[in-house]
Amino acid sequence: MTYPPTRRPSCPARVRLGATVAALALFSSAHATNGPMPHGYGIKAMGMGGASIALPQDALAAANNPAGMAFVGNRLDLGLSVVIVDPKSSFGGTEFNGDGVKAVPVPELGYNRVIDDHQSIGVSVYGNGVSTVYDTPLLGGRDKDSAKLTQIIASPTYAIKLAPGYALGFSADFAYQRFKVDGVPDALGVESPGADSSTGVGFKMGWSGQVSEQVTLGAMYSSRISMGKLKKYSNLLAHRGEFDIPERYGIGVAWRPTESIVMAADVMRINWGDLDSLANALTASEPGFGWRSQTVTRAGVSWQTTPALTLRSGVSHGQQIVSRENATLDYLAPVTPQDHFTLGGTYALSKDTEISVMYARAFGSEVRGSGPSSGVNVDMSQHWVGAAMAFKW
Repeated sequence: MTYPPTRRPSCPARVRLGATVAALALFSSAHATNGPMPHGYGIKAMGMGGASIALPQDALAAANNPAGMAFVGNRLDLGLSVVIVDPKSSFGGTEFNGDGVKAVPVPELGYNRVIDDHQSIGVSVYGNGVSTVYDTPLLGGRDKDSAKLTQIIASPTYAIKLAPGYALGFSADFAYQRFKVDGVPDALGVESPGADSSTGVGFKMGWSGQVSEQVTLGAMYSSRISMGKLKKYSNLLAHRGEFDIPERYGIGVAWRPTESIVMAADVMRINWGDLDSLANALTASEPGFGWRSQTVTRAGVSWQTTPALTLRSGVSHGQQIVSRENATLDYLAPVTPQDHFTLGGTYALSKDTEISVMYARAFGSEVRGSGPSSGVNVDMSQHWVGAAMAFKW
């Protein structure tokens, strides 16, 4: 195979805080690795700690660096990951277990077509989604608190080779999200508003260059995706229902010390701090999670042991986005994991068909609340398993 403030909030504010966190908890519970995002996109990249900016391996490349689509050839990739979440948080000395749903499916799809020796077009489709049913009503409502979010991003992409080993890529990012919360609004004295949805558009661009026989560099930029407001949840989310997808950017390097071994590493910045619904402090008039923007580093290795079999492994580390002073909003959305260890592999069934698998462990990293969040401790770990089929021509 080849890889080309410190004041406590008032009582009404506290009620709203609880409602807000329950409304957003599910989104974080499924993808609480780098904030609400997984550690990587694409089964192969996920098996290498997410390292992918300079190492495109499949038609999910546009999710990581659109330029990579110039090097993956004609192919269709269909994949599915399952996330198993293990939250271990406590509030006022009482443990809270939001494990109404243990396993969450996360599908993916990628398609790429070579137009000529220089150009290719394709699309990467990747999703975030989870359902959560809490064992005990957080705010004392009649029903169990529950929430469900489906979020899908489709990135149609054009990539062009500027010279041998060098390429640019451009993607339009079309996003859809559907959101529903039950139980929590009862404690606010209103009926549950039911499901709401919104769409948004952003863009992504990237560069990749093979600067020597052994070294390839990559860079990517993904704009903030401005989503339409979730109007039914204007009493829960900042700016009357705003919930956007953050800007991110990064650089990567891939090194091939031998024909059979590839090592890759990325550094990526995710600007959670720009989204008020997530970044506002606990004591703000429109409270949020108090999340901070985050730098993620990830690295992996791929070893082609035989013509048919390739093995992978990787690690990832992200800065803690949850601050101790704002932990109250995060005990139901415990996006605390910082470190990941991953394994993966690909087996070629034929020259045109291959199957890939991966496993990832997101280790717990407890945040103990202080100040206005004293008595709140948040922690969570995850297991990821996934598989994908690829068809090439």
